[in-house]
This record gives sequence, structure tokens and C-alpha cells, in this order.
Amino acid sequence: MRKNHIIGGLIVFGLGLFLVYLYSAYIVEFIKGAVQPILVLFGLVALAAGIFGSKTFKKINFIVAAMFLFLGLYGLYDEYYAVADFFNGLFPPLLVVVGLVSVVHGIRKLT
Repeated sequence: MRKNHIIGGLIVFGLGLFLVYLYSAYIVEFIKGAVQPILVLFGLVALAAGIFGSKTFKKINFIVAAMFLFLGLYGLYDEYYAVADFFNGLFPPLLVVVGLVSVVHGIRKLT
């Protein structure tokens, strides 16, 4: 093992923990904004599994889908501003990454 990797990893890990402590309010808001869309996605996946999946777990999938969709949609209503802040903070970096991937893909196809 390389000592520099271990030392660098510990420094970055420690810095990450310190920044989590320092900006804990922002992290809580980020998590509050991210939970509702994730619950809605899980609910939609469970609903699709209930509709298109095997008949063995159909009832369980529908129950899980109903719970996740209810919690996710109520959370979108209750924590609207946290979810809006989450999406406002997520889309610009996402667009930058997608744009870079598109440019790199286009350049690779030229050669």
C-alpha cells in the first residue's frame, strides 16, 4: 500500500467530516429535499413491479407502492421549498456534467 494514498485519504475523510459538522444545516436541508423525489421514484418502481411483475408478490408491491407514493407526494407538498431548493441546486451541476459527457462523446465519434 502507498502511504501517500492512506494519508491523503485520511485527510480528505477528516476534512469531509469537519465540513459535514460545519454545514450540517445545509446537509439536513439537502436530505429533506432529496427524500421526497426518491420516495416517489421507489413508489413508481414498486407500482411497475406490481403491474408487470410476477403474481407472487403483487399485493406486497401494491402496498409498498401506495405507501411510498403517499409519503413522497405528501412530502412534496409539506416540504415544497426544500424540494425546490434541492432541484435548483441539482440541475445546474447535472446540466454541466451532461453537457461535458455530450461534448466528449461527440469528440470521440469524430475520430
